[in-house]
Amino acid sequence: MLRSIWAIAAKDLAVWVRSPAVLAVTVLPSLVLVLVLGLQSVAVGSMPVAVVNADAHGAAAAAMERAALSYSGFRPQVMTAPAARRAMRSLRVAAVLTIPAGFSADLAAGRQAALDWRVRNFNADTADDLRRGLPDVVMAFLRSGAAGPDPVHIGVAETDLHPRDVSLVAFEMVGVLAMLILQAGLVNAGLAAVREWQTGSVKELLLSPVPRIGVVLGKVVAGVVAADLVGGLVIAVAAAGGVIGVPGPGGALLALAAATLLAVSASALGVALAAALRVQERVIAVSINLSFYLFFLGGGIVAPAYLPAWLRGVARVIPVTYAVDALRGALLYGAAPAAGRDLAVLGAFAAAALAVGVPALRRGLAH
Repeated sequence: MLRSIWAIAAKDLAVWVRSPAVLAVTVLPSLVLVLVLGLQSVAVGSMPVAVVNADAHGAAAAAMERAALSYSGFRPQVMTAPAARRAMRSLRVAAVLTIPAGFSADLAAGRQAALDWRVRNFNADTADDLRRGLPDVVMAFLRSGAAGPDPVHIGVAETDLHPRDVSLVAFEMVGVLAMLILQAGLVNAGLAAVREWQTGSVKELLLSPVPRIGVVLGKVVAGVVAADLVGGLVIAVAAAGGVIGVPGPGGALLALAAATLLAVSASALGVALAAALRVQERVIAVSINLSFYLFFLGGGIVAPAYLPAWLRGVARVIPVTYAVDALRGALLYGAAPAAGRDLAVLGAFAAAALAVGVPALRRGLAH
């Protein structure tokens, strides 16, 4: 039986590798999403800000300028006032911070010193990011001592949930990785099954000595192997490019287990779709749309904790939620406290998907 299953899977994998169109359907939607998310992270990760120092010879003004230039949430550029106005009009900067003439003298004399902060509030998210950034700049300036003793007598003791921070690109890339695994399993197992009807080879399969269950499991195995290969390639490229770190043995095993269980669920659903639809174009369209919906609902971009309450309830019953959590812990943070729960839920989903997909395709082969 095992030899028959692998023979069916190897045949389908060989067809997959030799089919540029199928490879494109497997990878291109996720690559487009990666490009969009990458551009978004560049756009919102740090805002272009013009810094105008009209108090050129003041020591306090120079310290404020240094604080603004060193703030990681801005992409600051020192400009003259006319250049900053032109940049604002031509949409080259999102805000202009002006340190007015007399800023240092006002502070030295004990008077309140004002900063001019012009914000392009074309949407609330970017405007609020800019508004939250300026207090950080001011606090860094005050703590430098350039304005005298620090007037803020409050210290913050921060405790982080994860051992290290990760970039927005890395955070979202892991979500896209889960979607790619899901999509590869759905598309490749589904197409491997539907191909038998469209080419007429289903009759030959039924007349062969291979049991029907072996045929079905061979299709599922082909989808799982294809999904794991694509996922492994993405992880290798991301690690080589410095987007994620190279996981240790424990992290690599956790990532492999989570990816494989998600791929089993996807492949089993793929063969169920093939049995129901039996047309290649329909299988591709439904698979791609389903993978996108599950990606967004399962916390691919935003962690489920930040979703509305009703969407959090939906996320709890989606396997992608647990796959993304396990993959982020394994590939980004070096620790996955809920790994046991994630793998158990993914295993249960995989078993349920097999319980649906295998009988569906067996019945489909009989008709």
